[in-house]
Amino acid sequence: MSYVTAGYFDGVTSARHEVQLFLEKNTLRIHGDDISLSYPLSTVKVSGSVGSVIRTIKLPDDGVCEVTDADFIADLEKESNRPVRERWIHLWEKSPSLIFAGLVLLGVVVAIFLRYGVPFMAYHVAFAVPQDVEATIGRDALTTLDKIIFKPSTIEEERRKKLVMLFERVTGFSGEGRLELRSCPAMGANAIALPSGIVVMTDGMVELAENDDELAAVLAHEIGHARLRHGLRHVLQNSVSVLIISTLTGDLLSIASFSAALPTALVNASFSRAFEREADDAAKVWMQTAGVEPKRFAEILARMEAQNNTLRGAPDTDRKFGNYLSSHPDTKERIRRILQ
Repeated sequence: MSYVTAGYFDGVTSARHEVQLFLEKNTLRIHGDDISLSYPLSTVKVSGSVGSVIRTIKLPDDGVCEVTDADFIADLEKESNRPVRERWIHLWEKSPSLIFAGLVLLGVVVAIFLRYGVPFMAYHVAFAVPQDVEATIGRDALTTLDKIIFKPSTIEEERRKKLVMLFERVTGFSGEGRLELRSCPAMGANAIALPSGIVVMTDGMVELAENDDELAAVLAHEIGHARLRHGLRHVLQNSVSVLIISTLTGDLLSIASFSAALPTALVNASFSRAFEREADDAAKVWMQTAGVEPKRFAEILARMEAQNNTLRGAPDTDRKFGNYLSSHPDTKERIRRILQ
């Protein structure tokens, strides 16, 4: 039989009574001055362990006992068949090594979620966005870019018409998306894909190209981004709260709420290596079917790299890409892969 001295409160008054607690035959007995009580162990509840806080035993008649003897509490929990889960939690709280292991495990789970869970959710949410919502996001993004960075294109009308025909050729005359030409010296030779298939190409890109096959390859790459919803997926992956809410509630219309942040995110986007490979693969497939040599794409990529190195004053062996290439990492690796 186990017993200990404890403080007892009857739940009626605030008076504290010193009592003796006894454990015997699955029963908790309480004895003190004018106090003699007994309760089946299945009816009492023991408070959780929190640091050095005094443990309490809650009685079924609203009475409470305060106990400082850890061994008695351990015996009580054992005799009352406290759930294994609660005992493990108590053990975990008391063990620094288990706490550290828990933090490591949490870090691993978070890392796995960010590495695989977030992209998985972003993919499914992006492809579930209604077409009218995507069209609104794309239109609003272009309007915002026109206000803050783009200027009207200075390319002659006849040339513009040929470039639009080139875009339609790359899309297979499917009627999807559209080509927008803009002047933007700050971005140099550049092209970006907006939601709903809008591809914006700068005058600088048109001027840099030596032939239309090079421009077609760039357009095929950007159309690949658009078809694979890379823009939306990129922004969603960097807006985890919106992504989780959209995934759990199915409220895909709420995605339109972050469209104001989309233009800046796309202009400054640093797409993942996987996204770039997917878009490059899409461009390679189109070039193969259209009879365009892959080296055309490689040539304009190399020319853009050289232009950016010149503009930034960086030597070829030690450069940090800007503009178009800043969102398309490892250009030399991409060129090798395109030419394979």
